Amino acid sequence: MNRSLKEQLKVWKQDHAAINRHKQKKRKRRKEHFTDSELRSLMGMDRPIYGRGKGGAIRQK
Repeated sequence: MNRSLKEQLKVWKQDHAAINRHKQKKRKRRKEHFTDSELRSLMGMDRPIYGRGKGGAIRQK
């Protein structure tokens, strides 16, 4: 007599559970550490500031 589909699925899951655990290893991420100068350059704080002047000319403030 054949097993029901649910029973077959339970048996299959038990057989394949050990195989799937070995395949799914989590990788650890390294945290990035930035210096103050790197953070400032990423945020654009060290860039020159420009504004509009008379006649549409752009000059550094």
